[in-house]
This record gives sequence, C-alpha cells and structure tokens, in this order.
Amino acid sequence: MFKLEKTYEFKTKKDLVVEFSSENYGLSVVGWEKETSEFFIKFDFEKEENQDILIEDIVDTKYNKKKNTLYIKLNEPDNIKYMESRLELKVPHVTEIIAKTENGGISIENLHGIQTVTTENGAVKMDHVNGDLVCKTENGAMKLLDCNSDANLETENGSLKMKKCDGNFNIKSENGSFKLIGCKGSLDLENENGAIRVQDAEFSKVTIMNQNGMIYYEFTPIDKGQFKFENENGKIHLIIPDEVPYEIEARNELGGLHVGLEGNYDRRQEGNTHIIEMVKGSGKVEIFVKNRHGSISFMNNPIKDGKFKFDMSHISKAMDNAMKHIPDEYCDKEKILRKMEKAKKKLKNIKIPDMKSVMTEVMTDVQDEMKNVYKDFSTEEFKEKAEQEINEGISMVMGKAQEKVKDQPVSEQEKREVNERSRLKILQMLSDGKITADEAEKLLKAMEQRNGR
Repeated sequence: MFKLEKTYEFKTKKDLVVEFSSENYGLSVVGWEKETSEFFIKFDFEKEENQDILIEDIVDTKYNKKKNTLYIKLNEPDNIKYMESRLELKVPHVTEIIAKTENGGISIENLHGIQTVTTENGAVKMDHVNGDLVCKTENGAMKLLDCNSDANLETENGSLKMKKCDGNFNIKSENGSFKLIGCKGSLDLENENGAIRVQDAEFSKVTIMNQNGMIYYEFTPIDKGQFKFENENGKIHLIIPDEVPYEIEARNELGGLHVGLEGNYDRRQEGNTHIIEMVKGSGKVEIFVKNRHGSISFMNNPIKDGKFKFDMSHISKAMDNAMKHIPDEYCDKEKILRKMEKAKKKLKNIKIPDMKSVMTEVMTDVQDEMKNVYKDFSTEEFKEKAEQEINEGISMVMGKAQEKVKDQPVSEQEKREVNERSRLKILQMLSDGKITADEAEKLLKAMEQRNGR
C-alpha cells in the first residue's frame, strides 16, 4: 500500500470562484474566515511494481490571480488502484463553487455565493449555504441543511432531505423519495415515483405533483397562501391545524375522501369525480387537491411515523393509586413496582390501523402482566381493590381511544392486514380451546359480513 499526501496553499481573495472536476474523487468544501485557500489531499492506493506515481500526476491545480479563479482537476493515472481518497478544500466564506464529478460526492459547508454541482453517481450535501443552488445528480442522494437559498434541484434516482431551509425551491425527480422538515418560502416539486413527506411546513406557496407515491404534508398556522397537490397513484394526506383559515376544494376519481376537520363541508359528484368543498374563516389559505387512484385525507393532528399518541395516564395513575393504599406488610412493593413498569411498556407504540382490535390486544397484554402483579398480594381484599381500579382505568382509555380514532382513515391494505389478524386470532382461540368450532364459524361469518363479502 502506497500513500500520497500534500497541502496546497493559495493566496486567494473573497469572491473566489472554484472550478472542480473529477471522475472518481469526491470533495469536501468548507468556508473559513481567512481570504487565503487551502487544499489538502491524501491518497492510499495500490500500484504496479516499478511504477513511480507522483502527486502531480493526479492533481492539477492553477490559480488565476487576475480572475480570482481556482482550477482543480483530478486525473486518473493508468495501472493504479485507489483504495481511499480524502480531499478537503478550505476557502473564504464568499466563494462560488462549480463542481462536476462522475463517481464522487460533493459536500459544501458555510459558504455565501452561487453553488453549481453536477454528479452522476455521488451524493450532494449543502450545510449552512446562502446563495443560489443548482444541483443535479443521476444516482445520488441530496441533503440540504439550514440553507437560506433559492434552489433548482434535479435527481433521477436519489432521495432528497431538506431541514430548516428558507427559499424558493424548484425540484424535479424521476425516482426519488423526499423528506422536508421545518422549511419555508415556496415549493414547486414534481416527482414520478416516490413518497413525498413534508413536516412542520411554513411555505406560503406550494405545488406538489406526484405520479406514483404518497403525498404527506403538515401545515403550520399561517394566514394566507396558495397550495396545490396532485397525485395519480397514491394517497394524499394533509394535516391542517384548526387555526388555519382555509378554503378547500378536493377532487377524487377512484379513492375515498376523508374529512377529520371541524366544520361542515359540501359533497357532490360530477361524473366519476367526487368533490368536497369547505371554507373556514377568511379562506385565504387556498388548498386544491386532486387524486385519481388513492385516498385524500384532511386531519388536524399530525401522525408521527405512522403512530398516534394516546393519553395512557389513566392506567398509570390507577396503578400508582392502587399501590398507595396498600400497607408495606401486605406485599413486596419493590417487586410489584418492577412488574408494573413492565406492564406499562405494553401501552407504547400503538399503531393507527384497526385501533379497536389493537387496543384490545394491548390492554389484554397489560391485564396479563397485571395478573402476575396480583399474585404478589398477600390478601384478597387489596388484590380485588387494585384489580378493580386498574380495570376501570383500562376501560376509560379504551373508550377514549375508540372515540378519538373513529374518523381516522384506514387504507384497503391496512384493512386486509386487520382482517387477516382477526381471522388468525379466531383460529388461535379455537386451537387453544377457548371457543368451540361452532362459535369460531359464527365469528368468521360475522367478520365476513361486516366487510361486505
């Protein structure tokens, strides 16, 4: 294994322009307070015997003082295999980067100025960059963090993540997934295949067009704006807080329309198109939604990672209250508290689909765990009191959970999964001898009738 390492120094000035080109090497660029620039390179490689490789054979650099332009080009010597490379460029904060690579990523951090990056098989990362961005990649992921920039982004087969960015964003993709968190400005996003998820959005103008994939968008309280969402094959799920003064028009051809917002709405049908219209307050937040093969849902509370939060404090308080009234001499409290904590863990991570069924299974698990707790009580009197108080807490949560999710939309895929779980549960009960064959048959028939089979 051979190593080459060198640091180049250039007496540059601010408003520097860097032109970088490479086939198989990535580059990391960082802005610093100095006006000079520094380029550090390190290679670990294998070469043929009796072959001399100089660093000048790989790296070609030139600084044009008059134009304040730094040129960096990486060459590919013959008969050499590179195992690892590290390229770091430090430049003045006000610098424009023009970078092009085939098989290498580009990372730019703490710069002011126009950044133009093109890669075929390499990731692109922008961190705390202010200025216009033009980024294009064929097979690489993009990431923008804390950027205050107008951006034109294009990707063919790569994901995009943006967090806390402010600007006017124009994004086009063929096969990519998108996640935008806490961004503001305006958004024009056009995608062919992939999911789009926008959380804590503060955009004032949005157009999202998708063909094959979900669209999930969370509004934050805003006074006005224009929003358009269109999809071909995939659901559209919008989270609209109560404070938003919206005017909504939703059109769907072959999918359900679910409204979980407060207030009345008008529903009508034009041919095969189902239409919903509703207005709240001034209606200055204009929202137009159109779908063909997928559901449209409007809710006022966000869903985090496919899960819904429920207040399980009734059960926890019931458990704690039961313990307060029990003298120490009647049980090993430390042992029982450990078992109660195990029971409480059963209440976490409850998913939305088939809430009644899932909640019932969870509560059954809790009750099973609590049976182990009851065994440690030395008197029947306190055992009965504890069991009664905890069961009342469970019943209260069950009622609140069912009421809270009765209008939650459930996809056809989720329904099929629920039905399969229910059927297997019935067969398991039959196998365990908890029900008879006749009872199992009646339960299966009732389930099928409920699903319209």
